[in-house]
Amino acid sequence: MSALFSSLIPADDASRLRALERYWLLDARSEKVLDDIVAATAQLFNVSNALLSFVEAQTVLVKAPYNLPIPLERIPREQSLCSATILQNEAAVYEDLDKITVPGLDPALVHQLGLHFYAGYSLRAPDGHNIGALCLFDGTPRRFSPEERTLLGALAGLVMRLLELRRLLGPHAGTTAMLWEFIYKAISEQLAHLTALARRVVPTAQPVPLDPALAREAGAIVGLIDSFVAGTLRRS
Repeated sequence: MSALFSSLIPADDASRLRALERYWLLDARSEKVLDDIVAATAQLFNVSNALLSFVEAQTVLVKAPYNLPIPLERIPREQSLCSATILQNEAAVYEDLDKITVPGLDPALVHQLGLHFYAGYSLRAPDGHNIGALCLFDGTPRRFSPEERTLLGALAGLVMRLLELRRLLGPHAGTTAMLWEFIYKAISEQLAHLTALARRVVPTAQPVPLDPALAREAGAIVGLIDSFVAGTLRRS
């Protein structure tokens, strides 16, 4: 990575990468619980695309992609907006990418995908390292309200909690795969409620911020799921 992109590298990157290794995220293999959360997230916020990203040393691993225009598994770190997202502990929002320059970012991929809106929230591990992000993309500039930023943060926190539980269960194979499936079934009713709520959001030609009442309702559902996962973590 050239010096031009050094602004995308956090000072603690070596220890952050060691933290990332603990989560066994070696490939873009599909995991239904993560796929379902990302799909519901995209529908809630009425965006065209969403994904989870994990920022490695030179590349960014794409996991649980929703409706990407081209297949992506890994992309250069300097071309990923998620590389900038992990530098902060709050929502990273670019409401109109045509009007914003992201320091250190090579915009080639952004232009290739025709992106004009981005919102991401870091996946913050319990040790304080940001290992990746939950990301939203769209081809149309849009506003992103405070309620939406809060909800995106809650969803990112839920994803991180699930990843931590997955880590404690060990590599996702054999007996631990059965436990993971049990957990998914246990939270499937709440995920179904979240998906049903997402389907109530009516797509529009010009995306508008999520209604605050819907955002609160979605946040309550996410809170229920998160409380179950947190309780499972305490018992693990």
